[in-house]
Formats: sequence, C-alpha cells, structure tokens
Amino acid sequence: MENMANKVARIPNLVDWSTGEVRLMSAKCNSCGTYFFPREHYQHRPGCSREGVENVLLPHKGKLASYTIQYYPCPAPFKTEKKITPYGIGLVEFEDEKIQVAGIITDTDLKSLKMGMEMETTILEMFTNEEKQQVVTWAFKAVK
Repeated sequence: MENMANKVARIPNLVDWSTGEVRLMSAKCNSCGTYFFPREHYQHRPGCSREGVENVLLPHKGKLASYTIQYYPCPAPFKTEKKITPYGIGLVEFEDEKIQVAGIITDTDLKSLKMGMEMETTILEMFTNEEKQQVVTWAFKAVK
C-alpha cells in the first residue's frame, strides 16, 4: 500500500488504514447480527433488543453488486483538484456481513466492470488542505 503518512480522511471515523489495508469502519449489533455503515447509523432489524453493538472493520474486499457510470462532476460539497469524470459509482457487497456500501470506483477500466467482480477498498485523493495534507475518502477498485 502507498505511504499514508501525509493523508487525512475527509470525514473522520469512516476509513481505517492502520492495518496496511484500507477498510471501512463499521459496527455490528450482536443481538440481531446487523452491520452498519457508517457505524453511527444504527438501523436494527425489527424486534431487536439493540444490545451489544461493537465497532468492527469491514473486509478489505467485496463483490460488485451494482454500478453506474457518471459523466458529470460530483455535486457539492464533494470536491477534487483533478477531473475524475467519467467515473463509476459502485455498490460493493461484503457477503458475510450482509451489507452493501456505495462508493466511487477509481483506478479501474470502467468498460471492464461486471456484476459480481471482486473489488477492494481503497482511497481517493480529493484535494490538498492548508496543512499540505492529502484529504482522502474511501473508494473501490477492481482487484487485479
């Protein structure tokens, strides 16, 4: 993985790269087995006692469940220093956790996208802040 020392997350508590892999920060309810992303966004199953929620990291890899290609810039407040259009938006499923997460698809030939293909969580460099740090968000790319 690339050097992450000069990178800062655009929104805190969504992405973790401390393990050497980029992983999404999630939570799991041990009563109903539901996973949440973002982890503060609890939507339990009906009838759940809502006890025993723990923070977890989603796996580094998942499967592409759905996608679309966008040909216009991302709307505000999203911003990047470089042009990223066209870009993919993918819904990546983490099968064992039974959760799907949407994100920008980067570093991937958009013509090669297929439902069910293996994707990995990565980062997208958005812009440089006043402290000269690269501000990043999560994204997905095809596993090579």
